Amino acid sequence: MKNNILAVFLSLIFLLLWSCTEKPAFEEGKVYHGFRLIENRFVKEVNAHCLYFEHEQSGARLMKIAADDANKLFSISFKTTPRKDYGTPHIMEHSVLNGSKNFPVKSPFDVLAKGSLNTFLNAMTGSDYTTYPVASMNMTDYFNLMHVYMDAVFNPLLHSDPRIFKQEGWHYELDDPEGEITIKGVVYNEMKGAFSSPERQLGYHIDKILFPDNTYGVSSGGYPEAIPELTYEYFKEFHKTYYHPSNSFVLLYGDADLDKELAFLDKEYFSHYQKSDKKIEIPLQAPFKARKEAEESYSVPEGTDTKDKTFLSYSFVIGRNTDQELVMALDILSDALVNHQSAPLRLALQEAGIGKDVNAWVRDIQQNVFQIMVKNANPADKERFNDIVFSTLQKVVSEGLDSATIDGIINRMEFRLREGDTPQKGLMYLYSMKNSVFFGDDPFAGLEFEKPLARVKEGIKSGLLQNIVKEHFINNPHALLMVFKPEPGLENKIAEKTRKKLAEYKASLSREELNQLIEETKALKEYQQQKDDPEALASIPMLSLKDISKEVQWYEPTEKSINGIPVLHYEDFTNNIVYTDLFFDLHTLPQELIPYGRLLTQVLGKMNTENYSYGELDNALNIHTGGFNTYLSTYLENNSDDKLIAKFRISAKATVDKAGKLYELTEEILQRSKLNDKERLKEVLIRHHSQTEAMAKNNGIGYATTRLSSYYSNQGMFNELVNGLSYYDFVTDITDNFNSKNDEIIENLERAAALLFQKKNLILGITCSDKNYTDIQGAVSQFIGQLPDREVTPQTWTFDLNAKNEGLTSSSMVQYVVKGYDYKKLGYEWDGKMRVLNQILSREYLQNKIRVLGGAYGGWASVSPSGNIYFGSYRDPNLSETLENYDAAVDYIKNFEADSTEMTRYIIGTIANIDGPTTPSIRGARAYYYYLTKTTKEEMEAERNAILNTTPEDIRAFAPMISDVMKQNIWCVYGNDKKINDNKELFKSTRAVVK
Repeated sequence: MKNNILAVFLSLIFLLLWSCTEKPAFEEGKVYHGFRLIENRFVKEVNAHCLYFEHEQSGARLMKIAADDANKLFSISFKTTPRKDYGTPHIMEHSVLNGSKNFPVKSPFDVLAKGSLNTFLNAMTGSDYTTYPVASMNMTDYFNLMHVYMDAVFNPLLHSDPRIFKQEGWHYELDDPEGEITIKGVVYNEMKGAFSSPERQLGYHIDKILFPDNTYGVSSGGYPEAIPELTYEYFKEFHKTYYHPSNSFVLLYGDADLDKELAFLDKEYFSHYQKSDKKIEIPLQAPFKARKEAEESYSVPEGTDTKDKTFLSYSFVIGRNTDQELVMALDILSDALVNHQSAPLRLALQEAGIGKDVNAWVRDIQQNVFQIMVKNANPADKERFNDIVFSTLQKVVSEGLDSATIDGIINRMEFRLREGDTPQKGLMYLYSMKNSVFFGDDPFAGLEFEKPLARVKEGIKSGLLQNIVKEHFINNPHALLMVFKPEPGLENKIAEKTRKKLAEYKASLSREELNQLIEETKALKEYQQQKDDPEALASIPMLSLKDISKEVQWYEPTEKSINGIPVLHYEDFTNNIVYTDLFFDLHTLPQELIPYGRLLTQVLGKMNTENYSYGELDNALNIHTGGFNTYLSTYLENNSDDKLIAKFRISAKATVDKAGKLYELTEEILQRSKLNDKERLKEVLIRHHSQTEAMAKNNGIGYATTRLSSYYSNQGMFNELVNGLSYYDFVTDITDNFNSKNDEIIENLERAAALLFQKKNLILGITCSDKNYTDIQGAVSQFIGQLPDREVTPQTWTFDLNAKNEGLTSSSMVQYVVKGYDYKKLGYEWDGKMRVLNQILSREYLQNKIRVLGGAYGGWASVSPSGNIYFGSYRDPNLSETLENYDAAVDYIKNFEADSTEMTRYIIGTIANIDGPTTPSIRGARAYYYYLTKTTKEEMEAERNAILNTTPEDIRAFAPMISDVMKQNIWCVYGNDKKINDNKELFKSTRAVVK
């Protein structure tokens, strides 16, 4: 018996030692399927072995992060360095995904989007790179996605089919000899929308001046006026130059078999290429001999008051992005100098009355750009702005920065880096590695942050930040002061210039050339409307319904109680982080105070309190928490008649040892904020108004959809009052009239806070392990015990719903067109099959009509269990044509046909939209949602079963509902002021977004 025990003991010791010393199967220096393993390094920051390879024959580089994560990611990236504003890399990013040698359909990307289990499917163009990442939790699907993407980048059909370039890039369009020639193209209209943002334009002009001699001085996305200068031949040559394995980097992340990944990539692709000697390099921009100043203009609608609408910006080119310590230090300085509530430059500008908001950030390109941007200033402030920037910097050098502020900023940085709270970790690591892969000597460096962070923390003790300010700011000649002024009607002048140029071009064409253009236009539209050949479509690999789990992702909290308050505990391993959510019922507010509930989310945490100045409070939140956010959430109760659930929500997180301090600070903010501090409140309001105005200018689709649903939905009207143009108008009014209304504003804020933040009005959510929950119970109990214990009286809200059909005018170069209604008000009920309907409308009908044929950047449908259904377009050159296409969806659904393979694709794509990777915080949030909305697991299972069994007959049965919704003729359009006024018969009224 003793011998047996000894044998077992020795065996356990052997296994333990073997497991601790076991070497990975892959050895450095050896070749695996053509890939030589350069280095195998365990990176503790990602808790995984990372293996770096080079494919000997083709020169391709590859990194495998062998993480134990089912959400596998594949990406292939290329360094792309455009020399003109044509947007060539951006158009290329779109075009390679429009058919390839092995997958000769019009858009393999769209086929995958309709019917794969991807958890991420996209492609992105940066200033100096283009990347193609895909992710999936299904092994077969993962390799399918990899195959389609590799074929897309290396064997695209764009070389033999110019229609792809015309559709995705640009083309002239003419339907009849008497009509006007227009320019269409997906990227062309996407970038017209992008450059409708003043901030985007400002960045473009800054880069032009800072980097006159390299790729960063041009727009990789494409400057709208330059895109039509791109030729098809130049475009094809760009692909030949940059899309070669020797210029590529592959990232593999997750639990897939590395041997199979390498074998596939070698056999199918890399073994067919020879290494290229051509190196894609970006020469460093030589520094200026002296700082520069410049002035440019951006467009605002005709009649706009230009006072307080100028941007002032200072930009400094500083070092290389591969210097991790410098980049970290600059990130710290962006907060310490500018972004922190009591940062010295923020306070100095505030005291001088220059601008209404200021922000700073570090541009992530080969040569770092530290940018300071002041909004809502005036051109006359330029010299004072310059003086204040440098006098403040001199003061920082001589006196240093507040140590508590620095400690808080570093703590928040460390928390973010170590937590990695994203379900797409592979994508996070891709971005982390980009600089070290393309510009550095050590490809692992972008993953390893602990050592450089430690050196920065140590360097700060001996004046690192002051030295950087002196060397890279004060004594740096490579800097630019930019004044960016509003010019009423500028966009319409540019549009008129384009129309005139097109008219001249048309006049230069012979009758034969005009007819040829008409025929080319017709041919392109016919091509765009053609269905893919079934044999070609069958080449796209797909799963079967047998591969789809019938189980729902279900998360349920345990209902507990502390001090008589309901506590929803979602138990999960969180690595000793406590995620806490406080839900205060907004129905305690009378209807007139609803906007003040939203205003409280922007005021709390930024005011002085009984025990902290606002700067000290900001420091304390940074030092002791990983985040503290306040916002409003709305839901509809499941199986109810439009019963609105509205919550004032605080989401915060901290390590378990600091959870007590988190709840202490929460109580301080909720109960002891000095809302009657008029001077500070005015400062906060001015900044909030500037941010709200920027959102109104830049988020056209968000404001249009919110406005639309306010016409027919109580939830929509509530959201309009707290997030839409109505809220912007409210903030504008109380900011502009603060001096005369401050007593009323303070009274309403205090009243709203008193009604909301009561013990009996709270539901508390906590996501952490059972042990962590036990550890923090005392702190939670103490927090709850300090809340006022008064009776709460729910208020009744009665909203006046009115179909306004508005045109929201702006200086945007494109439109955002939405149309919809509440199908429940028409007698229809939610059916899980509607999720498949949504997929078909979005990925098939509207994708083709609005994007492919219409030239918009996007078109989709939203069919919600709440009853809300709407069609929307994004960065759309059209208006009335889009509304007509929405109406025509009725006939499409009425006559819908799909074989079993097509239906399987739609169903799989629908499931992919529901399932996906999660994190503990996401799982906890979903558990709270199901609890608050009274959603049951049985209902979720019934919905999933309905999805999996959807037929074409089921889809056709929704035609009457779509018809009835469209017949309501309720729409809203956010767009160009001239375009809307040219179609004013479509609207009951129009209004300027920003007055």
